[in-house]
Amino acid sequence: MDEVRAAMAGGGAPAAVGRNNSEETLNRIDTILKDKPKYEQLVTDLFRQYAGADQRLQPHEMHGLAQVLSAQIGVSADMFENTNAMFHRFDFSGDGHLDLEEAKQLIKFLLKEEKRSLKPREEFVLTHLERKNLKACFDLGKKIGQGGQGAVYLADDKSTGAKRVVKFYEKAGGNSCLDDIKDEFELLKRLDHPNVARICEAFEDMANIYVVSEPYTGGDLVTVTQKAQEAGVPLTHQWLGLIFLQAIEGIKYLHSKNTMHCDLKEPNCMIADDQHWERPHVMVIDFGMAKNFSGMRMGGTPGYMPPEFWQHNLWTPKGDMFAMAVMFWSIYNSQQGGPFVCPDAPPFSRIQQKTCTMPMDCSRFPPGLKEVVQGMAEKDFRRRPTAAEVHASAYFQNLSNAEEAQPLDEEMVNNLVRAATRTDAQNLIALKIADGQNLGQMKEMNELFRQLDGDDDGTVESGEAMQIMTKCGLDAATAQQLVDSIIGSDGKIRYSEFMGRMISSKQALNSNTLSAVFRDIDTDGSGTLNRSELEQLMGAKNMESLMEGRSADDLLAEMDANGDGVISFQEFCSAMLGSGKKDGFSVGDAVQYHSPSAGSWIDCQVTEVHPSGAIQINVKPGAWLKREIVDSRIRKAGRGGGYS
Repeated sequence: MDEVRAAMAGGGAPAAVGRNNSEETLNRIDTILKDKPKYEQLVTDLFRQYAGADQRLQPHEMHGLAQVLSAQIGVSADMFENTNAMFHRFDFSGDGHLDLEEAKQLIKFLLKEEKRSLKPREEFVLTHLERKNLKACFDLGKKIGQGGQGAVYLADDKSTGAKRVVKFYEKAGGNSCLDDIKDEFELLKRLDHPNVARICEAFEDMANIYVVSEPYTGGDLVTVTQKAQEAGVPLTHQWLGLIFLQAIEGIKYLHSKNTMHCDLKEPNCMIADDQHWERPHVMVIDFGMAKNFSGMRMGGTPGYMPPEFWQHNLWTPKGDMFAMAVMFWSIYNSQQGGPFVCPDAPPFSRIQQKTCTMPMDCSRFPPGLKEVVQGMAEKDFRRRPTAAEVHASAYFQNLSNAEEAQPLDEEMVNNLVRAATRTDAQNLIALKIADGQNLGQMKEMNELFRQLDGDDDGTVESGEAMQIMTKCGLDAATAQQLVDSIIGSDGKIRYSEFMGRMISSKQALNSNTLSAVFRDIDTDGSGTLNRSELEQLMGAKNMESLMEGRSADDLLAEMDANGDGVISFQEFCSAMLGSGKKDGFSVGDAVQYHSPSAGSWIDCQVTEVHPSGAIQINVKPGAWLKREIVDSRIRKAGRGGGYS
């Protein structure tokens, strides 16, 4: 309290106000939340002061930080009275401490909760998402679901023809403090992992918020064993374990991005397609949507919800692990709803009692998995393992190692090599084209990415890619060539970027495909692309990772052949497709290559030419020489017989 009093008396710190002065408090909270740099700096400075040498906050340190913060921004300390309870909710690492980002999230959450309690209820509120006319953008098809927040439809995107799922979130009658929804959806859109459903966009009108995502056609984990048996696939512990492993990897990734699921169950784990039952591809869906837009836990499914929710209305990342244990039990015991479900009605007192007191019978699980699930089902959440710890268990690591030992698909390897020769503009458009695809259903590409992403963080890094490739039997030189073909200058490649490059190297681009992409980028309908439209393209999901510091001006210069400051469709096609000849080289040209190992020039011939300026030569079959190598190590035969 001495620290609090000192902060209140310090120069420039506004006096704290009582909670009964709601308008003044609301204004103060609005001011600090809207000034994001000031908020970030304020919390960062206090974090460094309270976290000590290890830069991690313990519960009592977090409480002290919050008390002083309340005095500095001039609000009642009472609004931070739940800091200790909420501490565990934001401990995504599960280490009993909060890092800086976790602390920022906790404080922001409590400020927004206070704001919601003070702000008058309104029926219709715009949230500053992009405004669109639903029917102008999508042809709605079959209604496939109806929840407490709205309906779910299959739909066709009118601009791309892509199949989509559109979910409605009704504003009417909901909590009125919706002005932070945009931040939440921007976070969800940035999530990028092969086992996490891809949210394509979110927009609004006066009545609803609409969330657009990929459709998955293989059903969910309720029917996965039945469909596999019908397809003639034998059910084994390993087959089920690999399904569970993918769900764990999806949740581990969500937690690494400080996002909880809050409603894990069989229907929220979908199978991407209905063609590959021998190795189904699992997609975790509806993450972040199980709570209402205020951030408070409202929904969930009795029987899956953890004891701490029933006892303290608390949901933590380890609550997801309890729900996952129930999900695994339900599948192994062919009893949807789990061991704690029973005939009951709100407020579900019987289910609550069983969840909080009855042990989970794990006798049907195989050795290794049994012990893991027992830990996940612990009644005290502090004793449960984190998603990362479950993933690191011997049982799931053995399954992971078996997956990594699979031979690399030869066709996919060839596509990787071709992808290395793409220009920045081509890679950017490749990712734009990938936006109109269903990435979850591209099985071979997803499997290759999962093999290469050794630590399952949604990116492939140089070191882990080399390790996996050599483990799969490739020699070091070939492995290094492949790594060089996919890894950016920052030493890694993200999931969507990887998939975009693979799609562009596998699928032949043509003027019809590019015409649809061009029209989508040409937002003003002028028939040309200007700097502003390129900036908008570069600001879309995952695009920034492709450009590695390059600007819209750089991209414009790369494609603007006549220098008029805009890109025509002809220039666009030329940049994407090329002419088959670049920098004076054609297939069949006699050239010399300067070999670093031989230390001399070697006579050779051009065998392939790429629009980016890369070429292949017959003395290095299958290897693309990038433009910078061509400029320094290749010389062409002149008319007089010499080389230049």
